[in-house]
Amino acid sequence: MSFFGTGNRSINSTTLGVVSNPTTATLVAEIDLNDTMAHVHVNGEPYQVTWVVGVQTTAAIFQLEQALSTGPGSTAIRDQTVVMVSSGQSAQFVTKHTAQPGDRFRIRVNSSFTGGVAGKIIAEPLV
Repeated sequence: MSFFGTGNRSINSTTLGVVSNPTTATLVAEIDLNDTMAHVHVNGEPYQVTWVVGVQTTAAIFQLEQALSTGPGSTAIRDQTVVMVSSGQSAQFVTKHTAQPGDRFRIRVNSSFTGGVAGKIIAEPLV
């Protein structure tokens, strides 16, 4: 007989597939902890977040963000990691965060451009 411990259940982003001609206000992918039924303690909960981003024909700079809201304003950002991905490539990044009630993890592009991008976020509570 064997046993497989599944651990904590991960939360997957709402992903739009390939996003054409993104602007800085475009959400490529997002996890809204309000909508996931995730219980986040008032003092915060540790999360490991895996980010997967890709670009079709033009190199892109992505902003991987922990934010207070969906709005793109800089005052809403708790934490931001900026990464670069070469043309025709995808990349995976893993970060750790202390999520607060109402937080969101989201992917945006650093500047508007013509081309296609895609992204996925997988968040796993570490408690």
